[in-house]
Amino acid sequence: MHGNKIRMVRLGRGMTQEIVAQKIGTTQNAYSKIETGNVKISDEVFDKLANIFGVSVEDLKSPEPVIINFHNSPQSSSYNKGEINYTSEHILEQLTLQLKEKDNQMNQLLQQMKELIIQQKILIESK
Repeated sequence: MHGNKIRMVRLGRGMTQEIVAQKIGTTQNAYSKIETGNVKISDEVFDKLANIFGVSVEDLKSPEPVIINFHNSPQSSSYNKGEINYTSEHILEQLTLQLKEKDNQMNQLLQQMKELIIQQKILIESK
């Protein structure tokens, strides 16, 4: 349920699954299950992820999009602790992936709304 949101925030931060997994003390495979929604996320893991991404736990749990600022992000000199030096191209690629994911979500929501409208029309016509 929260996995896709966590994935989008991770991509927005320009981080790999491997880096995040290492920071929370797990394997990339186990972390991948968090993003795909195949495991229940403990409060402790939510706290760690929020800290790593520089957002609140509420941001990760909320259905609303997270507004990612550049404070505590890969673009901030205070963020990079000597791990990976991200290029502008890499960041642009990650943000493009995030936008594509949002487009997919919007298309799914539009399809659900169309289906609901059709169902409502059927109900109205049957009266």
